[in-house]
Amino acid sequence: MERYFWHLSGPQADGLACVVCAANFLMQRITSVAVGRSPADESQVFACKEPCAERIAEEAERMAREMRTATGTTALDIPQGDDSPFGVDGPFGSLLRDLRTLAGTEALLTTSDDIPTIRFLLSLAARHAEAAMMRARLVLAQTQEGEAE
Repeated sequence: MERYFWHLSGPQADGLACVVCAANFLMQRITSVAVGRSPADESQVFACKEPCAERIAEEAERMAREMRTATGTTALDIPQGDDSPFGVDGPFGSLLRDLRTLAGTEALLTTSDDIPTIRFLLSLAARHAEAAMMRARLVLAQTQEGEAE
């Protein structure tokens, strides 16, 4: 799971509490599931299986529907075969996650005046910008392979 969760408390960032409701997994018997990562150190973060993880999934589905509506596409417009570069687990999905991280980093850079935080955000931007560049080139090459035939 590559979704990033921002503004986490210490226990949430360490995977000891739900990223939605902040329930303490050590103090309460709650089934949790991995739902993403903390942007600070890329560690996994968790949510209560019910109802919090379900709420995250519903939100992601709603956002995907809104994006398809905004772009005028439907789920059927995007090839999903095993050899498709557009799958969420393939390079295209990773590219989108890198771009979201860059957008979040930009937003944080515009509000921060703490030098160590700015340095961390710049290193995060550099890492994800380089990864996005490589993934974009890979997806571009994969999509151009079909045109050469």
